[in-house]
Amino acid sequence: MLVRAPLYPEYQIGDRLSVTGVIRTPQVIMPHGDKEFFDYPAYLQTRSIGSESLYPKITVIDEEVHTLTHLLGRLKESMVARIDSAIDAPASSLASGMLFGNASMSKELTDTFRVAGLSHIVVLSGFNIAIIISFVLLLLRVVPLFVRVLIASLSVVMFVVMVGGEASVVRATLMAGVSLLALVLGREYVARQALFVSLLCIVMYEPYALLHDVSLHLSFIATMGIVYMSGVLQMILSRYVSSRYLVEICATTLAAYIATLPYLMHTFGVASLYALFANILVVPWVPVAMLLSFLVVVFSFVSQTPTVLCAYVVSLLLDLMIAVANVVSGLPYASISVSLSYTQMIVVYVVLICVYLYVSSRTSDETYRTKPDDEDTFIY
Repeated sequence: MLVRAPLYPEYQIGDRLSVTGVIRTPQVIMPHGDKEFFDYPAYLQTRSIGSESLYPKITVIDEEVHTLTHLLGRLKESMVARIDSAIDAPASSLASGMLFGNASMSKELTDTFRVAGLSHIVVLSGFNIAIIISFVLLLLRVVPLFVRVLIASLSVVMFVVMVGGEASVVRATLMAGVSLLALVLGREYVARQALFVSLLCIVMYEPYALLHDVSLHLSFIATMGIVYMSGVLQMILSRYVSSRYLVEICATTLAAYIATLPYLMHTFGVASLYALFANILVVPWVPVAMLLSFLVVVFSFVSQTPTVLCAYVVSLLLDLMIAVANVVSGLPYASISVSLSYTQMIVVYVVLICVYLYVSSRTSDETYRTKPDDEDTFIY
């Protein structure tokens, strides 16, 4: 059951509560643009929520921690509080959102990021998992590989339980699990196979999510676009841009943007006109901001001086991201209403696939022709 309550008094994960009020089925709501309605009940069903109660009477019965899940949840709240104490708002809400998926941003800031096409940076992703795995593998580098991988896997699972297991982080976790398994077995990691294995696992666990989980759809569509299209886009952009890092950033951003745009127009009826421009400015700094935010949490348990230094630097980066979002969202026609029916969306995706196959084949042929004869054996 989804309960809507005032901000105060605050309740902690693990509290036993007595809730008295009217229970009703979730209502269909109006989303964005020209869409007639959003199937909110079906979306909640993917999270095993079938009813809601608006501002009931709530009484605390017990405040003790009873399970590991509750303990991890309170640990997350403690780390969010440490971020809030070290970093000023609204940068602190952005930092906690990027690290833990904590939905503490104000409605105005959330709308600003949505219009600017930057909402995805406050959604848990593969980089969160990469930070944890890299940190554990580096910390235990003297330990045998199998033990390091086992501890890294357990750490990732505990993180997923702590943050609540959103679709994007579950997908990233499963793909990371495949990569760790490949590392232990000495096999090559293939991102395309890992992507479909993770999708299969999620759908087997929650089949309803395949039809109605918007976050799952966006996560897999964006990742699929990056996995399949970024390589081709990098080869094309490298002809005009000399910086390899800039080419990778632009290709990855463009691949995810192209892949998700038809779905966004079908589901929400809107398109962010300057999203690509905003992402090119902001995305390169997201990993740095996330890493520094993570270090703020780590150092807060150890020493005040490095905590303050990291907090100062990450505050500058986060304030810069917020400034970019504000400028972009304030531009004319920053968000336009473009609604696609389901059939139109499928047609657009078919066209995109055909264009990708054509461009990919042309790019492969050109690469093959430009290779020296003694390297031909390494092409395929």
